[in-house]
Amino acid sequence: MTFRLGVVGHKDTLDMVSELVKEYFDDVEVHTVEFGNDAIIADAVLRIAELQTRCDGILYSRRDPYMLISGRLHHTVPVRYVDIDSSHLLISLLRANLRYKIRPTNISIDAFDRRSVVEAFKTIGVPEEDLTIRTVTVDAGQDGMVNDALAQHLKHYEDGAQLCVTNVTDIYLSLVRMNIPATIISPTAESFVHEIRNLMLRYRLKSQDSCSLAVMLIRLRYKEKYRFYGEMPIREIDELAGAAKLMADFAEKLDGAMFCLGRWEYLLICSRLLLQNATNQFVDITLMHNISRDTSFDITIGIGCGKTVSEAQSNAVMALNRAAQRGTSTVVALSATQFIGPLIPKSERFPEDSSTESRLEDIARTTGLSVNTLNRLYQFTRKRNSSLFTSSELAEALEVTPRTVNRIIERLTDHRFAAIAGKHMPKQKGRPARVIRLLF
Repeated sequence: MTFRLGVVGHKDTLDMVSELVKEYFDDVEVHTVEFGNDAIIADAVLRIAELQTRCDGILYSRRDPYMLISGRLHHTVPVRYVDIDSSHLLISLLRANLRYKIRPTNISIDAFDRRSVVEAFKTIGVPEEDLTIRTVTVDAGQDGMVNDALAQHLKHYEDGAQLCVTNVTDIYLSLVRMNIPATIISPTAESFVHEIRNLMLRYRLKSQDSCSLAVMLIRLRYKEKYRFYGEMPIREIDELAGAAKLMADFAEKLDGAMFCLGRWEYLLICSRLLLQNATNQFVDITLMHNISRDTSFDITIGIGCGKTVSEAQSNAVMALNRAAQRGTSTVVALSATQFIGPLIPKSERFPEDSSTESRLEDIARTTGLSVNTLNRLYQFTRKRNSSLFTSSELAEALEVTPRTVNRIIERLTDHRFAAIAGKHMPKQKGRPARVIRLLF
């Protein structure tokens, strides 16, 4: 059976993917939609809407075009985008070195934050103190994103950037036409092949068991008694937006649909087989770990399976009611009488990064704190499966005085290795304690 693959991206990428399909796949028919600049996004939405009526799955060349379109179009077929990582960044920097004969340390870059760029440069022996990193900050889903990003690159170049590093082909070509040193961060051919195979697998699973559904009911709550107050409402909105993004990313990986039921509750509908495949048969639900680690919230999930949406949702409600009312946990209802859980995230499923020791040594040199102190703090947060803590919690864990804790926090926040995330509201009357978020 022929798999009809839709591809959305810049013309150069479309040509490359068409050649890859010829080389790596049999029985794959490619249909393309060119989308290089968001100036004509309304037209692109119409063309992609028509494309999915004649395709079994759609592959976006990058995350940015996917974000631009997904906010304006409901996808009815499996969708994936090709992501980039630090290895692709390093390849682009090497390409720039060969082309321009420069070793750039003052760069303008989109698609990566400062920390990721610093880590990438460290792997090739360039320390942070030698770098000037000018990051381009735009919302990947906003109108005019491409033009806004280009304008920021041009401003950074005027301010002294030696090289512009971009993930957007149209921006790269515009910079080159203006004789501005630029390089593009391109996924490898293997990345495209992997995502095409992923799409084909999702399509087969969806076709084989189209009536077996899973509904996830998701409820957020603040960790213990952590709250935002005073000037913190904007921070709370940021936290909720961050949690929603993690859930949306999880839903996208499942080809699922996510709905906001209220400020603290969400519903996700997807194929049961896809959910089982993505979670290792419900054993490893990474969304629990990511929400607990990266936000101020605990997450309770009730997963219900069924032949219809109504049956799956009913089972999900029963599962949610069985889940723990404190902390982070998940219960799965395979039927009205068969349950799995409660399941909790286990930090040991996420092994230590081999670079942790060297990273802590770098932070020690920057902050003047000892490696031993940093390691104890790091292990404390790993054990709690959370990067949030109060000063008193830290003092107790490290067995030091409040004055010493305040000194540690001050040094970490001064060098942006920690930040004030909110306030801890005690049950009894008293002054709220600040909540610190560890950023390493």
